[in-house]
Amino acid sequence: MAAISITHTRADGTLITDSVKGDGVWEIVRSHGFRPFRSIGALGIPRSRDKEADTWRINRAKQALEAAGHEVTVEIKEEVRRTFAEAEADRVERAEDRAERFSDRAGRAAASADARRAKADHISKRFEFGQPILVGHHSERRARRDQERIHTNMRKSFEERDRAGYLANRAEAAENYEKHRNDPMRTLRRLERLRADLRAHERHNGDATEGRHARAIQDLREEITYWEELIEKAKADGVKVWGPDDFAPGDFVLARRSWYEVARVNPKTLSIAWNLRLAPMAVMTAEDATFNGRVSTHSADYTQVQARCPGEAMRAFLADGKVPGTKSAREASEATPADVVRAAQAEAKKARSKPKKRRTDPKIPKRVRLECRLGATEATVTFLNGNSQPHKDHEPVTLTAPDGEKYHQATWSRNLQKQLAELLAERGYGVSGEWKRCRSAGWGEAAAIEPVLTTPAVPATPNGSAEEDQGEQGAPEPGSAVNCENSSKFTPDLVGTHCTGKWVPTKVDLVKPPSHPRGKAMAATTKTTTRKSAAPAKKTAEPTKVSKRREAIAENAAATAEAVKTVLKRVPVDRVDADPNQPRKHFDEAKLNELAGSMARIGQQQPVSVRYNAATRRYTLIMGERRWRAAKIAGLTELDAVVQHGIQDGDRTIRMKAVAENVGRADMTPMEEAQGFQGLVDDGYTLEEVAEGVGKSTAYVGWRLDLLKLCPNAQEAMSKGHLPPALAWYVSKLSTDNQTRFLAKYMRGGFSSTRDAEAFVNACRAEEERRASQGSFFVLADETTTPKPGGEQDALPGAHDVPDEEREAIAADRQKLVKKVDKLSTAGEILSEIVAMDADQLALLLAGTGGGVGGYRQRIEHLRDLTTKAIKNLRDAQAVAAVRAGAIEINPEATAN
Repeated sequence: MAAISITHTRADGTLITDSVKGDGVWEIVRSHGFRPFRSIGALGIPRSRDKEADTWRINRAKQALEAAGHEVTVEIKEEVRRTFAEAEADRVERAEDRAERFSDRAGRAAASADARRAKADHISKRFEFGQPILVGHHSERRARRDQERIHTNMRKSFEERDRAGYLANRAEAAENYEKHRNDPMRTLRRLERLRADLRAHERHNGDATEGRHARAIQDLREEITYWEELIEKAKADGVKVWGPDDFAPGDFVLARRSWYEVARVNPKTLSIAWNLRLAPMAVMTAEDATFNGRVSTHSADYTQVQARCPGEAMRAFLADGKVPGTKSAREASEATPADVVRAAQAEAKKARSKPKKRRTDPKIPKRVRLECRLGATEATVTFLNGNSQPHKDHEPVTLTAPDGEKYHQATWSRNLQKQLAELLAERGYGVSGEWKRCRSAGWGEAAAIEPVLTTPAVPATPNGSAEEDQGEQGAPEPGSAVNCENSSKFTPDLVGTHCTGKWVPTKVDLVKPPSHPRGKAMAATTKTTTRKSAAPAKKTAEPTKVSKRREAIAENAAATAEAVKTVLKRVPVDRVDADPNQPRKHFDEAKLNELAGSMARIGQQQPVSVRYNAATRRYTLIMGERRWRAAKIAGLTELDAVVQHGIQDGDRTIRMKAVAENVGRADMTPMEEAQGFQGLVDDGYTLEEVAEGVGKSTAYVGWRLDLLKLCPNAQEAMSKGHLPPALAWYVSKLSTDNQTRFLAKYMRGGFSSTRDAEAFVNACRAEEERRASQGSFFVLADETTTPKPGGEQDALPGAHDVPDEEREAIAADRQKLVKKVDKLSTAGEILSEIVAMDADQLALLLAGTGGGVGGYRQRIEHLRDLTTKAIKNLRDAQAVAAVRAGAIEINPEATAN
């Protein structure tokens, strides 16, 4: 047995230097983390330099060696160390050595891969065109040996190629070690982490003068000093290190390859405008991130900043339709520094007069709290004052669920919503804010309320004519309303309040709906005002920070609301007329009868949309013709309808709504879609506007419009389902005469598949374009009245286009190709033999070969893929040959169209 010494210094790490190869020491200490270091001829613990001694591993290794009979001495000297600068220089030097070593190994692996591949290719030249092994032939043994050598060399080539790629990546990483290690932005993030560690050590062990805590504090301070010097050097070299002094609220920052508006400037981060639904955007403004009056933000570290652009400069760029680059942004930033912007903002804030605080009536409750347990039969409504305390003038109210029912989904049960809305309406209030959990009470949810002015209803005349002549400015007759629970299905322009189970329509302010997920359920009672015929609406504050786009949308919506009035009522069926511009012309009688039976049993489930014509005092359908037809079949006399007043005949928005509603239905034919799209184009819409309005792509709309170029017979065949729409689009590219002749050939079954027909049409189109460029055109010969003399096909398809000097070359190439194609019969015989074999027999015969059964299967699958491509190419060739040989007649005297 030998004397073993385990030493540890922070300069050299943990080492065992008294061991030689084969003495059995490594086999004992390997399980404790020791590894052989060939460069210094010793055993040691990897990555133990510049660190504290791992006494646990050292002691366990000592015990194991002593149990084997060795004398072990442990010597630990923590004070022997090297500076952080020396350690970092050593790491950089070793990275350079690694880069050189891995680069050489990668080159050798790549050369080995190329040599293996070349050797496999050289051997495979004996197997021309995939010649199989001749079983029983004298060449069988050599062929099998060569096949095995091919597989071995190819496999080794792939392995060496993968190894070369791995080594090249390692070499590239080693080459870039110093660059990435000294990157200023990474260094700043590293400094933040080191400073946090130093603060933690000083906070808990700041009074230590010796020991590992004192050494840790010394190491951290030394490392921080080193990296701070590196940052100062980078600044001296011209590297921009961003900080809070470089930005002001309203600036734009380039981070994550996009521009974001700065909402707040923090000591360590920037709060940038953020909208996950719209990200990524080239430029994201605060308006893009504003939802329900609040700007959503996300943090961006200063180390992620790439450039700054002042807010005014960015808006000037956007007005010109440009997104600034780093150079343009730098010039704009130098012209308007952040301190100038902050000074201007401070002056503007100082100049603004402080608005007077609006005094409110203390007798009016400001909020309402709703408390209800899941599955309970009672709920408590508490009115709150401005301090969120129970209002002294309003006693709490207990709501009771109807018999046999419970309040489900906590405070958001439907019947509870209805009862709460009725209670608030009776007292003259409406919910004006989002529902939020009331933390002060510990249970329940609260929302802001405000007084609501209601419009008195105008009494309806017996026949309803007076109401219609007045433009139906009053509220609908209470008895003609529908259940409030289905009101959201009618139209987004109608919102009302629940009042004793009847619907009272009101006009909605132009504001966004609440963002709270559950707040959507109470949207029918929020933000309501009166119509023009009632008392003046309550003045609201002018919104701030509204973009021009939103202002334009608000103005257009206000103008539309001023001109168009929408009410919900029941209208007589016999006073409703169908829309003459209805895009859908065909209605399935069987489905109409099914719908009529349903409406006769349970009534109408969803109202139709109509417009009122004051001149004729009749209604014209906008949406819901199937329901109107079914109502007539069912014998209904009245229909629930959303009536729109003020819409003139020929309003193109009505056609857009009708087309958008019908285009997604399964029973709408492609021709009806095409005619609907064409009507919108005739009304002045562009293809992009049509596509956006109906929810389709621009290409889809263009494809449908191309179907209008079909001849009447082709359109009828496609409407009846005899001509597929995809094939019809190709047919529409032909001339009208050739469309008719092709359709006759297609209907007679002249093509074995739709793909063959499609290839034939494409060939016809190509021939039309070629003939048009030559000043003539062609017609399909099988439908002409004057057949080609002799009736035989040319020896060379399209021979009228081939010069005489090229005929011999074509004939020679044809002979070579035919000989090669004829060899396919041998492959067919081999495949037929494989098909006839049993699976067990195939496994027995091929399992012992090079590559096994899987190798042969891959070769046949490769042949299958090639066969598929060859079939497609031959199909196209057959179509071209048919078009340019016996299937066309040339009329050289005609002019091209």
